[in-house]
Formats: sequence, structure tokens, C-alpha cells
Amino acid sequence: MSSETPAPLSDKPASQLKAFFGNPRLVPMINYLLFFIFLMSLGFTGILAITLIYLFQDNAPDWLKSHYEFQKRTFWIGIAMVILLIVITGLKIPFLAWVAFGSVFIWTVGRSVVGFNHLVHNRPYPTPKGWLI
Repeated sequence: MSSETPAPLSDKPASQLKAFFGNPRLVPMINYLLFFIFLMSLGFTGILAITLIYLFQDNAPDWLKSHYEFQKRTFWIGIAMVILLIVITGLKIPFLAWVAFGSVFIWTVGRSVVGFNHLVHNRPYPTPKGWLI
């Protein structure tokens, strides 16, 4: 048995982890990931994302507020589209339902990817109130 004490662990990973969780971009990043799987989760991840938005948007820097605005619009417009999709599906028009579902899916994923890209590069979202990407 050796009586040597183990070498102390490096503080670098702990400080990196602390910096990551202290990063104001963390919540918008999580939200973009939640919106990425919005339709696959039947909207449940969207509810979690909109809750996080309303909890954290007030303390965010101005450039991040554009991302929160963009995410809010993605949620509310996405919910309206999902309701429309449910109505179309209830009409028993399968082709139209698949086209509508595919359109909503591509729209949501596209907005998530483009928003995430702006966030990673520390840029405000240029048109947060736009309907398209």
C-alpha cells in the first residue's frame, strides 16, 4: 500500500462546466434543441421551451432577446399550425395531412437550425418577427 495522496484533480473541467451553466446562451440553445423535436414530441417540448422563454427572457442581454422573440413566435405559430393540422387530419384527407405535417416539420426544424446558427456565432436574430426562416 502506498501512502501517497492522490494528485488533486484539475480545476479546469469544473471551471469550464461552471462557465457553461453561467452562459446566458444556454437557455436559448436548449430551446432550439427542444423546438427541433417539437413535432416528434407532440408539442410537449414546445411547452417546456415556452416556459423557459418566459422565465429567462427578462434578464437576457438585448442581443439574446431577439432569439427569445424568435422562439416565442416559433412556438405560437407552430401551435397554430398543429391545430390546423389536427383539423385537416380530422377531415380524413390523408394526402393533405401528410403535406401539412411535412411543411410544419420542415418549417420548425429550419427555424431551429437557423436560429441555433445565429446563437452559436453570438449574433442577434436579424428578423425575429418574421414568419419564415
